[in-house]
Amino acid sequence: MTSTKKIFMTGATGVVGRALLSRLAGDKRSAGKNMPQVLVLSRNVSAASEPAVKFVTARLGEPENWRHTLEGCTEVVHMAAQTGKARPAQFERVNVEGTRNVLEAARAAGVKRFLFVSSIAANYPELAHYPYGRSKRDAEQLVRESGLEWTIVRPTIVLSRRAAIWHSLNGAAGLPLTPVFGGGRARIQPIHADDLAECMATWIEEPQFARETYDLGGPEALSFGEFLGRLRARKKRSPGALLPLPGKSGIAVLALLEKFAFPLLPLTAGQLYAFVHDSTVQPNALLARHAAKMKNIEQMLDDLLKYD
Repeated sequence: MTSTKKIFMTGATGVVGRALLSRLAGDKRSAGKNMPQVLVLSRNVSAASEPAVKFVTARLGEPENWRHTLEGCTEVVHMAAQTGKARPAQFERVNVEGTRNVLEAARAAGVKRFLFVSSIAANYPELAHYPYGRSKRDAEQLVRESGLEWTIVRPTIVLSRRAAIWHSLNGAAGLPLTPVFGGGRARIQPIHADDLAECMATWIEEPQFARETYDLGGPEALSFGEFLGRLRARKKRSPGALLPLPGKSGIAVLALLEKFAFPLLPLTAGQLYAFVHDSTVQPNALLARHAAKMKNIEQMLDDLLKYD
């Protein structure tokens, strides 16, 4: 049975998007429930086994090829983003201008509700060398000024077996010495992708979560060093053997190197910000709705290391 909801999604083929799509259209728990129609914007031709999911093959930066598909939609969930290593102009083009394109298309089509997936990084105290964080901060402002019934979610570190950050951390934890920038002192509050999807599905299903910015993290906060220690203990039965590396000075050095050696660098100054600034959440109503059922660190590691 299909509901009257018709949702337009960007970024649905990413880590968070796949979890949300499964929750809305593919999860066995949804059997017999009112399932929304879902339109997924994707650069590549895709297919879904769920009849309620249709793919729109187009690029985010070419709204003339997809804006018409928002006609009749009731919600937009905008998750598409440039992450990882990229030039500032690329973050601006995808994360800021791409968000502007989706907002304008939503307004033109008469879509009222808009969910924007930002990042906890948008709230870091300084972003001078972090174009990703700046782009998310600037995109948030566009959303707040859109005139739509907007909601912004700011996930912390999102963990999943598909997540690039998980593969990086898991690989580092398997080394004889695990490097950790900033001495591992920054506090983190990881959230499993499935738990994040549950929170986002609540927004879709319950309209009262509107015109607010919600930090979303898991039920347990700990330092980066503690997390890596627990991961190492699982993998090598050795919680120690961390190699502290500079944080803020590392950012300064990488920022300088980026000016003439960007293509050669394995990571950027901005990617070290998560090791310098805390990535923890402020309590809020949406998080409180789900916190008791979320996976804690040990449960996340059980899932993530299942096939390791």
